[in-house]
Amino acid sequence: MIRFAAIFVFLCAVPAPFASALPAGNAFEGNLHFNVEFKGGDMQDRARVAMLVPESYRLYFKGDQTKILMRGGMIGLTMGEVVIDGSTGRGYVISHMNSKAYEIVADVNLRERVAPVIVDENETISIAGYECRKYKITRTNPSGPMIQYMWVTDAIQLDLAATLEGALKDTMPFWTEGLSGFPLKITTSFPGTSMTMTLTATEVRPQAVDPSIFVVPAGYAIESIDPGQLFGR
Repeated sequence: MIRFAAIFVFLCAVPAPFASALPAGNAFEGNLHFNVEFKGGDMQDRARVAMLVPESYRLYFKGDQTKILMRGGMIGLTMGEVVIDGSTGRGYVISHMNSKAYEIVADVNLRERVAPVIVDENETISIAGYECRKYKITRTNPSGPMIQYMWVTDAIQLDLAATLEGALKDTMPFWTEGLSGFPLKITTSFPGTSMTMTLTATEVRPQAVDPSIFVVPAGYAIESIDPGQLFGR
């Protein structure tokens, strides 16, 4: 279970927008803060996951550029800063300790081979000041069906799905064709366990973002690495 959680949490740190393309004027620029909460499962599982996964995420968006800052857990320590260039579909884990940027090689085993089933739950709630509609998404993965509930706002539109070509797009669990908008709350049930993970937006800041934060620092060596190697997979 921990092995699967490590892979999944890394990918969900990059919550790609839903696939419906919209005019550039609707694009969101700014940053969002998410807290992470686990429920269910046995005490040992929860303790292991707490040591591994971040406690929070800060996501920055500007055009087709994305930056993710992760705080807490082993993931936060080893890969707490990620930048994604949507124009090329490439992502990098920035290691200031080693003055390196590790290019992400997506796990093709997570690629969806069957389109997810989407059900409108006909429920709306307010999250971080935005009205969100609830959807149930059932995904078929090699490890078994995975159920997600997403509360999606139409007020935040991001069209990275049109520019994230290649394996990165295909392996992002939050990239859901057939929906438009952006999820401000996501609850995921993992196959083979009663544990659930919930990411909830606590802050949404529409504001100008300095483009320099999306650039791999000058002089940093770029190396390729599979995300699983960071956890000894």
